[in-house]
Amino acid sequence: MENYPYNKRYRVYKNDTTVVEVPINDFKAQKIEPGLISGLQFSLPPDDGMFYEYNDKIKAMEKAKAGALAHINSLIKEAVQAIDKLKKYREEHFEDLNSALLDRSIRELEKEMGIK
Repeated sequence: MENYPYNKRYRVYKNDTTVVEVPINDFKAQKIEPGLISGLQFSLPPDDGMFYEYNDKIKAMEKAKAGALAHINSLIKEAVQAIDKLKKYREEHFEDLNSALLDRSIRELEKEMGIK
């Protein structure tokens, strides 16, 4: 049975490059308490817990690579958008940051008001 090609699957977690070998005949008993079934609530795992499974290790490796590259590209896109927001903010507040809010201006105002 060890040489049978379908006795294991290959799991690739979202945004990860690791390929995890998962045996398909590794059954584990689940303890279910009486009366619990009626109150079950179902939900998806957290985003980093999402995964795909494949019968073929090569296919799993290819998908892990493609998923990682897609994640890298999305992170780069987020960084570009963040840099654009930063530049826009700096342009909009340039005058305040370079004249009105200088430490020298703040200290002069303190002296005028007699605070220090």
